[in-house]
Amino acid sequence: MSGPRVAVLGAGAVGAACARALADGGARVRVIDPGAGRAAGSWAAAGILSPSHPESLPGPVHALAARSLELWEDIAREHPAVELRHTGLVLVGDDPGWLAWRAARGLADEAAAWTRADGSEVAAHRFPEVRVVRTPRVAPALLADLPVEAATVPLEQLRAESDVVVIAAGAWAGPLLDAAGGGATVGPRRGQMLLFEDGRIDTVLMEAGPGGVQLAVPRADGRVVVGTTLEDVGFDAGTVPADLDRLEAWARAWVPGLGAREAAWSGFRPWSDRPVPLIGHVGPGLVAAVGHFRNGILLAPATGELVADLVLGRAPRVTPEDFSARPA
Repeated sequence: MSGPRVAVLGAGAVGAACARALADGGARVRVIDPGAGRAAGSWAAAGILSPSHPESLPGPVHALAARSLELWEDIAREHPAVELRHTGLVLVGDDPGWLAWRAARGLADEAAAWTRADGSEVAAHRFPEVRVVRTPRVAPALLADLPVEAATVPLEQLRAESDVVVIAAGAWAGPLLDAAGGGATVGPRRGQMLLFEDGRIDTVLMEAGPGGVQLAVPRADGRVVVGTTLEDVGFDAGTVPADLDRLEAWARAWVPGLGAREAAWSGFRPWSDRPVPLIGHVGPGLVAAVGHFRNGILLAPATGELVADLVLGRAPRVTPEDFSARPA
């Protein structure tokens, strides 16, 4: 193999997607990750393949999402273990911005009724196109035969040993970007999640309100994932009993037949000060793929494709300048 030597820093969904696209394009790929485990955003996320707060996102993010959804179908055919399912999403509560955004684009908004755990019904909106995936399985599926080095290697050493270094370290990317000369501010935003053993739910349920959103996501094995919080607490990966109890109380009110709580965890979304992810060159031999915030799982496949396009000199499927550190 004579392709470029590329070191990918990060083995979450975005890093794995970059590594896979580069390897499939002929690059000699080395994947390095110190091992965030369950704290990584792509392990902890609920797995909803729909933009979060779409009305607040600029056009380039939606273009990247549209390309990603095409690629997700290909990934699911090749890797059934990721459990891509067309569940749809039912929205209860008041979110006029989201509804107006969908209406302006002619997206389906089906009148629905949701039956709560006590048997009462509330009016709702159903978005039939929404899909979900089993997030902890995504990165392993994409990496496949690519080994991951659980190590911390200085950036300058990697630059000396590689033709290109890809920074795709999620919430941990900030110091790497600083060392590379900047381009974005990236940091962690904690989200807490719960898992229940079962529940009578076959679609994503989301309630919108002034304090944020609560959601319940059915898994193919019958379990139900419930979340979430959004907290600026640095890299504190703990969970807060009062927050978990509040999420569970919401779920028991809204999800009929909810079983026992099985597990709880938290993960770190990669917040950024940019309205779009930073995907592009940030220095000689350095490419960033960071700052996806709430939409990393959704945007990972198209991000990996764009990184590979840039590194391998291919014609991109999305406009790379929209995600550059130095927009045109």
